[in-house]
Amino acid sequence: MAQEIAAERNITPHEALLDLVRTATGRAAWVDGVLAQEMREHVEAGGDPLKPPPSLTKWLAQSRLERKLAAATAKQAVDAGVMVALERRLDLEGELVASALAVALDALDLDHEQRVKALGAAQQHLLGAGSPAGGPQPPE
Repeated sequence: MAQEIAAERNITPHEALLDLVRTATGRAAWVDGVLAQEMREHVEAGGDPLKPPPSLTKWLAQSRLERKLAAATAKQAVDAGVMVALERRLDLEGELVASALAVALDALDLDHEQRVKALGAAQQHLLGAGSPAGGPQPPE
């Protein structure tokens, strides 16, 4: 659902989830307003404030449902925000490593062939970083 809203409004899925949280919270507040109004009318008509009328049962159930939906959507929004922040952090760390490697290679004043060889070795190491024992081992 958030993906469709995000595409339709040209916003991020995280922003779409936050929008859904606002909507769900607004609906929960509206239902609570209905409950309060019905309870006021019940008491003004002489009803016991500690014994709500049976007509409130459906509104109490709706209130619980709206709050549950708001909480679930809020958790999804938080999770999505954490993922966005993690992606940004990883991108920045990757850019920092690449920049540091470029500065180190520049400081060595390598010729083109040596620079390509060094970058190839770094790339091979990074490609093998996710496999057991640090990736493929060079032949002896």
